[in-house]
Amino acid sequence: MEVASKMPSRPLLLVILICLSAETRIVQAQAPRRHLNGTLRGSVLLSVELSPGKKVKAIEWSFSAGAGEKIQLAEFNKGKFERPNPEDRFKRRLEMYNETSLRIKTLQLSDSGVYEARIKIAPATVVDQAFLLTVYEPVASPQIQSQLLMSSQEGCNVTLQCLGSERGNVSIFWGIGNPLRTLDPGRHQLSPDGRTLQLSLQPSSMNATYTCTLSNPVEQRTVSFNLQSVCLSGDANASFSKTAYIVLTFFLLVLSLGTAVWCWRMNSEKSADPVATPTVPMEESVSESHYDDILRSPPEGNDQALRHLENNMERSPRKEHLITTVYNQLSRTREQTSEEVT
Repeated sequence: MEVASKMPSRPLLLVILICLSAETRIVQAQAPRRHLNGTLRGSVLLSVELSPGKKVKAIEWSFSAGAGEKIQLAEFNKGKFERPNPEDRFKRRLEMYNETSLRIKTLQLSDSGVYEARIKIAPATVVDQAFLLTVYEPVASPQIQSQLLMSSQEGCNVTLQCLGSERGNVSIFWGIGNPLRTLDPGRHQLSPDGRTLQLSLQPSSMNATYTCTLSNPVEQRTVSFNLQSVCLSGDANASFSKTAYIVLTFFLLVLSLGTAVWCWRMNSEKSADPVATPTVPMEESVSESHYDDILRSPPEGNDQALRHLENNMERSPRKEHLITTVYNQLSRTREQTSEEVT
């Protein structure tokens, strides 16, 4: 009797079973969310899935971001597209793609959230479907920067850094060769953020190509870098410190300045020397001695001598004064001779 009194009555058990079955139906009635990804300033298409032969009467679309309030976006009714509030945050970025699909254009980061579609199917059935949309920023084109630490015949130590997007859940992947292969942890060291790769290579691996890939759930971009441009191009020998370049430039500058000063001093010394008196040309000396002979012993036939002197005077204007003097002397000599004859 005591055991029977402790057991629950049948009506109570029936009520409990009914409640459990109702909760089960409610949980099963919740529509699973389909995950969609979009790119900033891109577009996305929300399409409901129905069994074949179902005739859709109307679809009501709504949006909620997290715990915020739900916004009634649009309604498809008998092939018509209606907006309850055309001035909401979506404005003209919504359009009906077909009777079962909603397109969102010019996506914004704030468009991420849950979109629900309540589908009314003839004659009197309602089906709910939900979409979880995540909008990502586009992946920027990556760039690889290199820094040579050491290069010799024994090996090459170099650091590669992949630069690009740092926001929007971007993943970084390093690979080697073509097709890409995973890196050997023994010769490669990655920084905690995965952007910096430290390499310690043997001579046989100095011509390897490394690829950095940046990706998010919507797109990916890659860039490759060949170590030959660093390890095998003589950059190790040509990349000695900038101080050496500065010292070499300074030495050449001092050498050029010293050469210029030496040349200036040599020119100054040459200009200070006395200028030698130029010698008289041979022709002038011969002419002057010829005139002296005429003065000392005038020959007979003075007219011919005078004509010869006049011709020489026309050819040599610089001797005009000398010829004139000789002519006068000859004239006086001829007059004296005439007087003696008389």
